[in-house]
Amino acid sequence: MLAARRLLDPLTATAAEAAVARTVRELPAFRQARCLLAYVGVRNEVGTGALIRAALAAGKTVAVPVTDRARQRLVPARITTYPGGLEPGAFGIPEPRHFEEVAGAVLDCILVPGVAFDHRGFRLGFGGGYYDRFLHRVGHRAARIGLAYEFQICPTVYPGPHDEAVDCVVTEARVLDRRTSR
Repeated sequence: MLAARRLLDPLTATAAEAAVARTVRELPAFRQARCLLAYVGVRNEVGTGALIRAALAAGKTVAVPVTDRARQRLVPARITTYPGGLEPGAFGIPEPRHFEEVAGAVLDCILVPGVAFDHRGFRLGFGGGYYDRFLHRVGHRAARIGLAYEFQICPTVYPGPHDEAVDCVVTEARVLDRRTSR
């Protein structure tokens, strides 16, 4: 999956990212959210820049994750502009150096990255467990939306007992909503 994502043609990636952003903007969970946590895409992940800018323009509170490696956790860090003020942090992912932490309890919507997703909403990440621990800590108060290219959807990612599922996965071709496919 990482090789396929890395080799994705830039024009194809840009078109897919725009289609994903259009779909996410129409989801009730995104439209109604007052406080959003959005990852900052790296290494050819589906980018979130358009969604972050749209949320900021709509007056939503927007946070991006800061990786606290010492405690092995993600910290939601409020931003007021994008991409200004972000610098490469842990694992080379852009994050604010100085920030106000947003309490997990106020998050309404979380945009979640992944290397691959399955039809049940489970994801394959990079193996650090940061997102799984974060999603477990936040619980199901916030809508969990995975963003992926269509080729990243697999029959299974072989989830473990501590893996946390997203509510839906948005690709350029469809929305896989695990809540309606039970």
